[in-house]
Formats: sequence, C-alpha cells, structure tokens
Amino acid sequence: MKKMLLSAAAFAVVAVVAVSAVAVAPTTSEAIPAFARQTGAACLSCHFQTFPALNAFGRAFKMGSFTDVGEQALVEDDNLSLPAVLNATVVIRGNYTNTKTTGVASTGTWNVPSETPILIAGRLGSNTGAFIEFANGGAAAGVGGAGAPVSVGNWQIMNSFDMGGFKVGVSAHNSTFGGSAIMEYSNVFGQHSGKNAGGNLSAIQAAGFANPTLGAGVWAGNEMGNLQFALVAPSAAQGTNVGFKLAKLIRGVLTTELGGFDTLVGFGYVTGDAGRPTTVVAPTVPGVGPVPMSLQFVDLQFQGDVGDMSLGIYADYANAKGKTSTDPAVVGGNFYGAAGLNTAGAKFDAWSIRADLKPLHNLGVGIGYAYQKQTPGAAAAAGSVAQKITTAQIAAFYEIYQNFEINLIYNSAKTVNGGLVAGANTTTNTTTIEFEGLL
Repeated sequence: MKKMLLSAAAFAVVAVVAVSAVAVAPTTSEAIPAFARQTGAACLSCHFQTFPALNAFGRAFKMGSFTDVGEQALVEDDNLSLPAVLNATVVIRGNYTNTKTTGVASTGTWNVPSETPILIAGRLGSNTGAFIEFANGGAAAGVGGAGAPVSVGNWQIMNSFDMGGFKVGVSAHNSTFGGSAIMEYSNVFGQHSGKNAGGNLSAIQAAGFANPTLGAGVWAGNEMGNLQFALVAPSAAQGTNVGFKLAKLIRGVLTTELGGFDTLVGFGYVTGDAGRPTTVVAPTVPGVGPVPMSLQFVDLQFQGDVGDMSLGIYADYANAKGKTSTDPAVVGGNFYGAAGLNTAGAKFDAWSIRADLKPLHNLGVGIGYAYQKQTPGAAAAAGSVAQKITTAQIAAFYEIYQNFEINLIYNSAKTVNGGLVAGANTTTNTTTIEFEGLL
C-alpha cells in the first residue's frame, strides 16, 4: 500500500507541474532534430501525440525512405543529391529506478546518463535514406553495457521508388527495431512504440521480435497499407556474419479509417532456420548449426481525437512454438519465445492492450495490461511447469521543452510459478523516472 501511495504521489506531482507550466510550454513536441533539420517540419507533422509514434504523414515520409526535404540546401550533381549539412542528433538519457520484489528488499538505482547515443539520419540520395544509431551505454541498442565504447547500435538503409500509385522498395537493417524493420511503422512494438514504455508491454516484443536481427528484403505500400518479404537471421552482435542460411519473414499491414480513427491492422509470420558461423565452441563440439526462427503475430492500433484530446489504443498477440536446433549454443529451441523454456514441443503465447491519452498539448498519460504464458516442451527439465506473467502499467510524460521531457512509469508484474520449476509466486513493482534530451 505504501508503494502504491508513493507512486500515486509521484504522478500527482508530475500532473501539478505540467498544469502549472501550460502557459509557457510549446505547442508541439520535437522529433529527432536530424529529420527536423532536413525537412523544416514540426514534429507533429509526422508523429502522433509525440515522438516516436507515427501518424499517416510520418508513414508516408518513412516509405519515401527519409528523402523528403524542406528549405535545407542540397548538394547536387550527376547521381548526387545530399543535404548541405550532416543531419545528426545527440541524445542524453538518465533515470532513477526503484524495484521491489516479493521477499526481496527494495532497491533504488541511479543511471545518469543511462545512454548517450548519436543518431545520424536522412537523405543519402534522391531515392535512398538511412538511419544509424551510434550507441554509448547500449541499453536501447542491445550492445555493450554502461560505459561501453561508442559502436554502431542500430542501422537501416532504405530505397524507394514510385510505381503507379505505390512506393516499392529494397531495404536492409541490422537492429533491435524488430525483424520487420525493412519497412515497419506500427506503433505497437519496436522502433515507434517507445513513449510511455509501450514496447515493454507488447506481446510481439515479449516474444523476442526485438532481439538483434539482420534482415534484407523488398516491400510495396501506399496510404492503404504495406506488404514486405524479407530474409532474416539472428545477430547477437550487430555486424556479425550469419552465413547464407536465412529464415523468411512476411509482414503485412492494412491502414484505413474507422469511426474517425486512423486504424492499422497487421500480421507477421516468420519461419525457417537461419545459419550461424561455423566455429569451434569446445574441443568436442564441431561447430554451431542453424537457429530455428518461428513466430506468428497480429497487431492493431487506433489513433484519433476525442474532443480536444488525442487517444491511441494499441493491442497485439504473438505465438511461438518450440523447435529443435543442432546449435549447441541454443541447446534446442526457438529464437523467439522466452529463453530456457522454448525447447521442442514448448509453446509461447502472449497478448497486450494499452491506451495513451494526451489531455494537454505537453502532457500525456498511459495505461496498459499484458499477459504471457510459456508452456515447457517434452525435453524440459523434470519439474518444469507453465509460467504465467501478467503486467499492469501506468505511465505519464511531460514535455518541458520541445526536445526535453520527463517520463514516469509504474509497472507491476506478477509471475505465477516463478521459474522453470514450480515455486512461489512473485510480484515485482518497478517505478522509473527518466529524462530525455535531444540536441
């Protein structure tokens, strides 16, 4: 009860500060300055509520491979069309996190800064664009740890061409943005779900779809939707050579309007084995073999206005089945699904739903709920039982300036049968206050 009262008090403080600052706060929020500098457009031209969630215009900008420009000068010649300046963004993030788990003393951790990535993004040519994240700290990029050297954390390169009423493209990526980052603009998971920690609830993300993945493929889309086909493989460290054996990914989305809400309905399907480099992992082990990649998912989003407020509703479902692998590093299983349980015959099922409401131009609140269940397979250790995790979350963000904001997230996760072997149920309550500044 004391923990809940403290969390409620924290939310009240944020709300009071937000209301008191309305008169001096800006009327829009800022996207990454790299794109703002290139296009000369305000954030809300491309984003719904706030960065990084996309609206219809933002989806079109991305399908245009980040090539649109505003008044920024271009350096042009035969087969050359570059912005006159390098479009870059420096990000600084920091947080304080308090965690309390059943039977364990409460702990508080300061992480300042938690990471300081450098983003370089925008136009490479008239039909080609890129997004590159140089990560320092690695929390968001999935590489290194606090204080790790600067390294490439995520990258995307996109090419798009007009063909009738469609954009068609050939793209590649190596990132933690989701296996479908060839051309992905759903706000349910991955690259565009970050505000109010939406990705923390996503069933697709819980299944491991945001694990480091290398992919290349083709896509086609317009204002009515997008369809992509890609070849993908695990990439435990971005830049790792994964060999020539790749799994197959199909991703499709339909975008329309229902009841005045911008609506997206999507599905994804990944199947096949992906090769890894043959290396000697022990004197008695000849090497590593293919990694099974098997996942199915659907996602929904509705974005629109209710009176003077904007409302976003997001939901998804994901399913992964255990496979058999000859890779001794994987010890049998699936690249997707919870680690340790997804051996042959195992199953992973998860779903989530959340809503984000923006009652004021610089204040947003969110609420969500997620459920996941991992059922062990026949090869699981003796005593293994199904594990269920339910998560409830409330969150808020307040924009002090267009490019500087404070986020508050309270998360309560209950685990039934707290591990692979039946045991006591546990509840973990986590409160995080973080800041994010973009230069």
